[in-house]
Amino acid sequence: KSGGTTVRSVYECVGRTIANRAGVDPRYGHQNEEEVIAFQPWPGVSRASYVNVDTTNKPGLNRAKNMGLVHSGLVDMIITSDITYAVENLFDESHKGRVLGLFRHPIDRLVSIFFYLQKASWEQQYRPQWKRIDVLEFAKKRNTDNNYMVKKLAGLGVNDTATEEDLRVAMGTINKRFIVGLMDQMEESVHRFNIVMGINESDEDNQQCMNHFFHDSLGAKKHNSNSHPEVAEGSPAWNVLAKA
Repeated sequence: KSGGTTVRSVYECVGRTIANRAGVDPRYGHQNEEEVIAFQPWPGVSRASYVNVDTTNKPGLNRAKNMGLVHSGLVDMIITSDITYAVENLFDESHKGRVLGLFRHPIDRLVSIFFYLQKASWEQQYRPQWKRIDVLEFAKKRNTDNNYMVKKLAGLGVNDTATEEDLRVAMGTINKRFIVGLMDQMEESVHRFNIVMGINESDEDNQQCMNHFFHDSLGAKKHNSNSHPEVAEGSPAWNVLAKA
């Protein structure tokens, strides 16, 4: 995958208020509230704070819009994979945001997805049957990514065919709209995001969070939640994925 779990965990640690699916988890009892509220799911254990909306899907984004999520001023970070829809429906000229994007080499991302979906029973795309195949078979027969991110950023539909011009449009969108982070430079990326979000890294608690995730080997291993074998550049599976 692309490091989203680690980034979310960092900002839970520094006490940012986040919009994500955890906000409507029935265990916390706020999923049916008609007004936006911020709450701490784990008081006394974590400084993490969530709002009671799910911004990971279109129905959740529509609910967030109707409840006035951004206008409420309660949220610091909105986590979504549908950036265009979120921007069009949650923000306006008086309420603007910045897009923080964490990017990973596309082949590394696909390999990570292959291993992750074998065990992620909580995901709608859970694929336990992939445990019976290897990466090469996945690359040849099961990979349906098909330039998914380029299409998203260029405003195409999932069934459209992405062209070189669409790639240029997508790259232009990133250049103009995104604060870019790279998964293989995670610490530097989070430092960059912190500057944009106004997070004071000299604060003792925030320092402890950064040290935990980026300098404490146990902390780093704990939050690398999808460890898996690597696929070597130039190997048959790598080459097939590169051409996909």
